[in-house]
Amino acid sequence: MATPSSTVLSARRRRTLPRHQIVSLRGVLPLLLVPAVLLSACGPAGTDDGGTDGDGPGAGDTEGGAETGGEQDEQDRLARERQEAHEARQAALAGPGERHREAASLAAAELSTEEQAGQVLVGEYGSTDASSMASAIEELHLAGAIVMGDNVPRSGSEADLEALSGQLESLQDAASAREWPAVVAVDQEGGLVTRVGDPLTEWPSPMAYGAAHLGALAEEGDGETGEEDALAGYDELAALGHEAMGADLAQLGFTVDFAPNADVTIGDQDAAIGSRSFGDGPEQVSDLALAGLRGLAAGGVAGSAKHFPGHGGVTEDSHHTLPEQPADREELTARDWAPFQHVIDAGAPMIMMGHLDVPALEPGVPSSLSAASYSELREMGHEGVIVTDALNMAAVVQHAGPAEAPVQALEAGADLLLMPSDVRTAHQAIVDGVESGRVDQDRLTEAAERVIALMLWQQDLAAGELDAGPGVVLPEALEEADPGGEATYAELPEPSADGALQSGEVARAVAERSITLVSGRCEAGALEDPISIDGGQEADRTRLATALEDSGHTLGDGGTTIRLIAPGAWGSDGDVVVTLDRPEPLALAPAETQVALYGRTPESFEALVDVLDGAPAPGALPVQVGELEAGHSAC
Repeated sequence: MATPSSTVLSARRRRTLPRHQIVSLRGVLPLLLVPAVLLSACGPAGTDDGGTDGDGPGAGDTEGGAETGGEQDEQDRLARERQEAHEARQAALAGPGERHREAASLAAAELSTEEQAGQVLVGEYGSTDASSMASAIEELHLAGAIVMGDNVPRSGSEADLEALSGQLESLQDAASAREWPAVVAVDQEGGLVTRVGDPLTEWPSPMAYGAAHLGALAEEGDGETGEEDALAGYDELAALGHEAMGADLAQLGFTVDFAPNADVTIGDQDAAIGSRSFGDGPEQVSDLALAGLRGLAAGGVAGSAKHFPGHGGVTEDSHHTLPEQPADREELTARDWAPFQHVIDAGAPMIMMGHLDVPALEPGVPSSLSAASYSELREMGHEGVIVTDALNMAAVVQHAGPAEAPVQALEAGADLLLMPSDVRTAHQAIVDGVESGRVDQDRLTEAAERVIALMLWQQDLAAGELDAGPGVVLPEALEEADPGGEATYAELPEPSADGALQSGEVARAVAERSITLVSGRCEAGALEDPISIDGGQEADRTRLATALEDSGHTLGDGGTTIRLIAPGAWGSDGDVVVTLDRPEPLALAPAETQVALYGRTPESFEALVDVLDGAPAPGALPVQVGELEAGHSAC
């Protein structure tokens, strides 16, 4: 696959980064790259006298042996320092440490039952005024609140970030009497699930990372896309993207982002996840989900892998009904549970439990209310918080009712109860459950401890008090690590002078590296002026028109027609057909030129125009489209 042209990369300087320079970008990437360094740096230890302790080359050559032994000792010392630094940064980004857990245990023991019941609840509110939610946090000692799209103040067509930050500050102030911060949460995945939009940096869908991931792999000439070893190390962009997104959220005042998705999509039959997934390959999703978690932590917010037991593998949407996952344990372990096992093995601060009926675990019961589902996660090794998906969703409410669902979820093993239908009712039901003996006091205390530990960790992480996180300088031992190879991605944005990543530049890189030419002539112009635009939403057509005009094209009838396929649409008329979300509709498109864009950001449309003008498209399909397998590209 060809490397990006100067046209595609016009917004930033062209360069090729050695791996050690990529490692220095805010400390996320040592998790992926340093182990290779350690292997290359380690060797047999030298003897105490600096020589050899047997016959062979160097025996009897005291001066030369001492010199050789001294060099080996220095290599061993550097290898140990790198290993220690690497492990420290892994631990810092992976979740609460022992001191956080010990402090949380002491703190939870001092709380009353009413306070502990509040500490496991995250409420929602219904307007851009957060004052009522702040009052509930203070009165009920709630863990915090989640901010949805309707809660974001707006100025015209844009989010009012200053007003939003003020509202978030009021939520945090409501928890100021305690020594750990409030859960001020958001669902910010990129793509379709974007609660805070422009002028905050907009991001393509998570599937864009999958397209860039497989495109980079193909660029290296390795076609074995199904093997984990072949995929390892192709997730730098996902780590950087989530770090930049997390940093933007942290600056506004968010402490938790319910992302990334660790769901493996089954493709066009997947009713709820689609482009929210990194792709249809368990190995690929595993790598990118871990990169996303680590990136968010490096940006200063706690992430959550979701939605166990795997919402991408069912054909119905739990917002509306209870989907059934009929697969047996062997199938689930190999596919849907593989990414969750991967992040658990590496250390995950939080995992979200979805609402699925999984007969292999407990038939007829939503997984969020099923003790078997929580036990499965614990047996897989997860020690952090388990948060439920929203408890006001139909899959749960229809099964247990709005007051009963939070209690059942807590009994089953949930630590954090998200968006009960009425947070005050839920709080009282938990207190009543403990007082009646139905809910074990130890179970409530355990849940509160985990939530408090999570937020103590996030507080230290955001403040730069751990071995990783915003503003933490990379240890010299890792800065010096250089295996001598080239970066997987030849073009990555540089941090600014103060070490901060520029989120707009990273978002541009994601758009440019993921765009996929599914059919057509690679690096050949596909546009004839005047150009007409059809399909999509009005905002999509406006952004594409702007990108075309900025590139010198004229709009009108008589030349090329570009058809945009927005989510839920399957029409295919047009000379050029472009999917803005999931790429599966291209299987029904007869157009000669077909492009998968994975997003509707300004940068995405700029990348589209560049490709249609003849620039290469570096991405590859992250899912099967018709008869085209994942990994396909016309370039």
